Amino acid sequence: MKLRSPTRRATGRPARRGLASRLRFETLLSELSAGLIHVSAPDTGVALERALEQVVKFLGVDRGGLDEQAEGRPRLRLSWARPGLEEPPSVTAAEQFPWVSARLRDGKVVRFSRLAELPEAAAIDRASFERAGARSKVLIPLRTGGPILGVLSFGAVRDGYAWPDDLVERLRLLSEAFAGVLDRRRMELSLAERLRFEKLLSFLATAFSHLSAADFDSAVQRGLREVVDFLGVDRGSLIEFTRDGTATRSWAVEEWVEMGEFPWMTARLQRGEVINVSQLEELPDEAAVDRQSYLMHRVKPQVAVPLLVSGIVVGGLIFSTVGAERAKSDELIQQLHLLGEVFANALSRKQGELEAMRLRQELAHIGRVSALGELTASLAHELNQPLTAILSNAQAAQRLLAGDMVDLEKVREILSDIVADDKRAAAVISGLRGLLKKGEPEFVRLDLNEIVGAVAWLMRSDTIMRNVSMSLDLASDLPNARGDRVQLQQVVLNLVLNGLEAMREPHAGTRTLVIRTARDGAGAVRVTVQDSGPGIAPKDLGHIFEPLYTTKREGLGMGLAIVHTIISAHGGTVGAENNRDGGASFRFTLPVASERER
Repeated sequence: MKLRSPTRRATGRPARRGLASRLRFETLLSELSAGLIHVSAPDTGVALERALEQVVKFLGVDRGGLDEQAEGRPRLRLSWARPGLEEPPSVTAAEQFPWVSARLRDGKVVRFSRLAELPEAAAIDRASFERAGARSKVLIPLRTGGPILGVLSFGAVRDGYAWPDDLVERLRLLSEAFAGVLDRRRMELSLAERLRFEKLLSFLATAFSHLSAADFDSAVQRGLREVVDFLGVDRGSLIEFTRDGTATRSWAVEEWVEMGEFPWMTARLQRGEVINVSQLEELPDEAAVDRQSYLMHRVKPQVAVPLLVSGIVVGGLIFSTVGAERAKSDELIQQLHLLGEVFANALSRKQGELEAMRLRQELAHIGRVSALGELTASLAHELNQPLTAILSNAQAAQRLLAGDMVDLEKVREILSDIVADDKRAAAVISGLRGLLKKGEPEFVRLDLNEIVGAVAWLMRSDTIMRNVSMSLDLASDLPNARGDRVQLQQVVLNLVLNGLEAMREPHAGTRTLVIRTARDGAGAVRVTVQDSGPGIAPKDLGHIFEPLYTTKREGLGMGLAIVHTIISAHGGTVGAENNRDGGASFRFTLPVASERER
């Protein structure tokens, strides 16, 4: 029987203990890696807390923590401590741990068994650790080849817990599993954020693609709300600049503040510059007024981007917070530039539509003035008749009053005639003023029969002077349409004048003009002006509503073009055709007023 040497037995035990410890660590590493490798972003917190608990118990220390470093979004902070112990402080807080934070940023491990081991340069850190009750600690930066993702830390509340090199090396291996989870979580969140952003961008682009000026306000409010919710801020605003750089209009989510209270920011936006300020202290001295306004409204500066179209600043997007300050982010600025393009294009289209509308109104007004110019003789006759009658009646009344016996009954009759003639002249003048007035269109419920009748009454003297017989064929059950009274009177007037001009040239047959109203299906009404002129040449039939296209020697080609423009703006259609028995018919349709408008 062989006897083992006592020396060999003594040296064998530590070796076996070291091997057992290594096997236990490898088992722990294998379990942690297997448990963390497929963790999704929503489950990250629970999985990492469980892993921290396993490592703390394996090491025999008191607590462990994980602090993620994330710019521009909320960071993950997890910890596990033995019962009765508080959560460890965040070691990424540079104001409390400046020396530790600097070494971790450089990718170095920080470890100490006693607070006294910390160098003199770490005096602030030592005091912070002492307040937190941390006597022994190891801190390992987490990375996967790129920038630091966070910090893994373990500590004891008692002095003397050693962190030998082999243990630190094992913890480095463990940290790779934690770093992998953070990296995957960051990629998943980034992908989800990009998908959310692309969805938002697509929504806004679709919502604004065919946006009319009438629906602009409500659509912009909805769009701003979507962006505010996406960014996680409290307030969002859109301002519009005119071509001279003046801030004219604004839209806001929550409370709006006047741009005059922020002259520094407004001036920079007008120059096409981006403002990205997260703290009031970052504002320069020339922004003193802006700083006071931020304090008064209790908001923190955030970010503002100019909206440019073809190099011209048409507005600005501004977002701010009320609560916590948000970190700066280059990705945020890029996203706002893309969103800004959508808002800028919507603003530009709205401005273009309003300018086109203004020009159409000017053109329509010029058309009305021109049309009434053609009726000068007729209008003079319409006014001359009641004025002559008024004069004759007034002279007759004077003669009666000059006599010895005054017949009061005849005087009353004369005065009644004067009042009636005065009302007739006033009606003519009122009609002229209505046609000549300028202003924004007023879309209301209208009786097209009444509009046709008013134009026919205005034109009756002109038709008599032109030796034209005009008649009305008005539908008795015609539903109301929706439109601007003056513009639709102009449409009917232009069509009547066009018909009278067509019968200007000598031709055989009776000169007749008929104006008809009728239903056009269930959802529209139709007005037709039919003349007995020579008709429309086939080559002209498809072009007569085009601007500057005319078949008349002295025509400008604008009357029918104005008709087309006005009716299109009302959501209707125009058309023309030759009659079977001679002459031509011009028609337009308008949608019936909805039940709500009735």
